Amino acid sequence: MSMKTIGKQKPSGAEYASLQTQFSRSDRTTFSGFVYDRADLGRRYTVDLLVDGEPYMSSLCDEFVTELAEAGIGDARFGFTFNVQDQVSANAGIIEARLANIGSPVGAPIRCDVAAPEARWHRIGDIEWVGGLRFEGWLAQDIDEDIEILIAQRPVMTVKPTGWTNVARGGEFGVGRRIDFHLPEHFADGRMRGLSARTISGRSLISEPISFVAFDRGLEQTLADLGRWDSERLRGELFDRVLPASMPFHAYRGWKERFSPTTQSEQSDVASEAAVVLIGDARVDESIESLEAQRHSAWSAVSLPARAFSQFDPKAAREFVEGDAAGSAFFVFCLSGTILAEDALQRFADLFASEPGCDMVYGDVEVAAGAGAVWPLAFSAFDLERALEQGYGAYCFAVRREPAVEALRSATSLYDIFLCCAEPDRTYHLPGSVAALPRIDASAATAELVAASKAYFARAGIEANVEPRKAGLLPAVQVKRAVDWNERTTIIIPTRNRAELLKRCIETVMPAANETNARILVVDNSSTEPETLDYLDGLSAQEIDVISVEGPFNFAFINNAAVACVDTDNICFLNNDVEALDDGWLAEMLWRLAAPDVGAVGAKLLWPSSVVQHGGVVLGANFSAAHAFNDRMDGDPGYGDLLQVAHECSAVTGACLLMRKSDFVTVGGMDEIRFPISFNDIDLCLKLRQLGRRIVFTPDAKLVHLESASRGRDSAPDRRARFRRELSILRAKWGEVLLDDPYYSPLLGLDSTPFSSLAWPPRSWKPRANLPPVPTAPPIGL
Repeated sequence: MSMKTIGKQKPSGAEYASLQTQFSRSDRTTFSGFVYDRADLGRRYTVDLLVDGEPYMSSLCDEFVTELAEAGIGDARFGFTFNVQDQVSANAGIIEARLANIGSPVGAPIRCDVAAPEARWHRIGDIEWVGGLRFEGWLAQDIDEDIEILIAQRPVMTVKPTGWTNVARGGEFGVGRRIDFHLPEHFADGRMRGLSARTISGRSLISEPISFVAFDRGLEQTLADLGRWDSERLRGELFDRVLPASMPFHAYRGWKERFSPTTQSEQSDVASEAAVVLIGDARVDESIESLEAQRHSAWSAVSLPARAFSQFDPKAAREFVEGDAAGSAFFVFCLSGTILAEDALQRFADLFASEPGCDMVYGDVEVAAGAGAVWPLAFSAFDLERALEQGYGAYCFAVRREPAVEALRSATSLYDIFLCCAEPDRTYHLPGSVAALPRIDASAATAELVAASKAYFARAGIEANVEPRKAGLLPAVQVKRAVDWNERTTIIIPTRNRAELLKRCIETVMPAANETNARILVVDNSSTEPETLDYLDGLSAQEIDVISVEGPFNFAFINNAAVACVDTDNICFLNNDVEALDDGWLAEMLWRLAAPDVGAVGAKLLWPSSVVQHGGVVLGANFSAAHAFNDRMDGDPGYGDLLQVAHECSAVTGACLLMRKSDFVTVGGMDEIRFPISFNDIDLCLKLRQLGRRIVFTPDAKLVHLESASRGRDSAPDRRARFRRELSILRAKWGEVLLDDPYYSPLLGLDSTPFSSLAWPPRSWKPRANLPPVPTAPPIGL
C-alpha cells in the first residue's frame, strides 16, 4: 500500500504577492517585525521564530506598529516581538522569522555574529491604568506635544508630559517624558469605560482603548452601601488593594474637605491641659488666633524670642513650665507663625489619654507652595535615621510633661527638644495635618540640626561625625558613625555568563573594596560561555575568589551557598549588572551599618538613563512592594526631600544590600523555597525587622543598575507564573504588613508610584507606633 500525505496544499507565490513583511533586531535579545497583506488588511498571521533552522517560539502578529499607523495601513496591528534568552542569542548563528504552517520568510534572516544595532523605539509612547482614575505612561522624548485624552472617543482633557521616566525595551534603556494624570471624579461611577490617547497632531499612543472602572470611595464601600453579602465585600476589598484609587496632590484642598479625622474625636471629653510653646516672634498673633479656635479649650501659651531660627532662652522656657504651665499635662512645641488645625490639641490629648506608652507624638504638616496652593507633608511612623538627618517631626509635636521638663533642662532649639525626647518605642505619629507651617529657613535650620544631632550622639556615647548638607524644603545633615575597620566585608556577586557585565561590575567596585579592606567573592551559576569561563579562571590573579553553585537559577539558594563560604563579619550582596559611580559607596553603607540596631543598608540605584530605579522599598503598592521614586531623575530631592537624606524603610533591594553575617544566619538566610527569585530581599528585610533591626536607605551610596539585564525580566512569558506564585506567597505571609507599612503614610496613594498621590480614601487616621512586623507563614506546599 503506497503512503499518501494528507494536508493543505502549499500556496503559490502569486497568492502571497501582496504580502508585506519586515524583520529586524532591536537589541541583543529582542527581535521584531510585522506582516500584513495589502489585499486583505483584516487578516492576521502567526510567525515562527527559528534559531539555526530549529523552531523556537511563535507569535500572533497583532501588535500596534506606529509607522504603519502613520502610513494609514489598516488598524496598524500587524506587529510581533520576540524576546529570546541571553544564551540563545549569544550562541546562535542565524535567527529568522517565517510564516507559521507556510514557511514563507518574513524579512531577511539575521546573523547573530554581527553586533546588534542601537535600540529602535517602534512606539512613540504608552499609557496604562494603575487603579482608580489614575493613568501613567511615557512619551518619546523627541515629541514635544501635549496629549489629548478621550473617553468613548470623545475628548475629555489635555495633559502635558512632566518629568522623565525610564523606558526599557529588551536589554536597552532610554529616557521618556513621563505621563501621569487623573481623570475627573465624575468618572468614578462604577461604569466600565475605554480610554484612548493621542498627541495633539493625532498620533495614537495606544493600539486600542484601555478598559477601566472606578468607584467613589472604592468597590468594597460601594458593595457595603448596596447591602451586598460579606463574600462580595471581600472581593471588593481585594480589588481595592490590587487596584487602589488615588487623587493628585494638587487636589489636596478638596481631598481634605472630603476626608477628615475630626469626626472621630469630636465627642472627646479629655480635659488635660496643654501648654503651647511658640518659638520666635514672627506672626505670633496668627498662631494665637489658631489656638483660640481650638476645640480643646484647656491650654496656655508662651512665645519665646528666637536667637536664630529656633534657638531660645532655656531660662525663659523653665519659667513658663514652673509658672503658667505648672498644671499642664503635655507640651506642644512649634514655630511662631504656625497655624494649628482646629482639632490639633484635642487629637494630641486624646492620644496621650489612650496610649500610656506614648511620651511624644508628632503630626503631619502643610506647606505653602505659592499662588495660594497648599501641599501636605505626610510623614512615616518614627524614623530615627531621618530624625537625625532631617529633624522631620520637629515642627509640631507634643510631649508629656515629665520628659518635656527634663528635655528643657538642656535643650535650646526645636531640634534639641525633639531629639532629646525621641525614644523609638515611645514616639507616635498622628496621620493628618496638625498644622500649617510658616516659611522655613532651611539653611539656618541646618546649623541647628547639626548641633542637635551631635548632642544626641554625645548623650548616647556614640562616636559620630555630623556634617551639613545642601538644604532643600527641610534642613539636612549627613551622619557618619565611627566604623571598626578591623571588621571585614565580603562582596558577593552571583553571575551566569555575560562576562562583559561581570567585568564592568568588578572594575567599578574594586576601588571601594580596596578602600574598605573588603574582599570580592564571585558565585558562578553554571556559566557555559567560553569567554566567561576564561574570565573567571583569570580572577584569581586579582585575588578575587570564585566558587561554583550548579543548577537552575535560584537567587536565594545561590546567595545562601555563598554566605556559607564566607568568614567575614559583613556581607554585601551585589548584582553583576551593577556599576559603581564612585569609590565611597561601600564606606557610606558601612557608616550606616555601624549602628548596632541597623540590620541592613541599601543604596540609591539608577538606571543608565539616570532615572531612579531604587530609592527604598514601599510595601503595599498594588498589594505588593514597589521601589520608591521611579518617577524621579537623579538629583531630584524626592517627596519630603527623602532622596536627599538617609532614612529608614521596610525593605531595600538585594541588588545592593549590606548586612552582618550573624544577622543573616539568625534569620535563616534567604527563603529559597518560597522566594527563589523574587521578593527574597523583601522577606529578608522583614525578618530582620522582626528582630527589632532597622533597615536604612542611603542616597550617598549611588550606583547604576541595569535591572534584570543578566537573567531577563519577570514579565517574560516563561517567568510570569513563577512570579505570580511568589507574589501570592508574599501576600499570604506578609499580607497584614503590606497593608500597613510604618514607613509610608496611610494618607498616601498605593498605586504603582509611591509618594506621588493621595490615597482615596485614606486607609487610616489612627496614631501609629513603629512596631516589628508579624508574619503569617503558610506551610510549605500550600
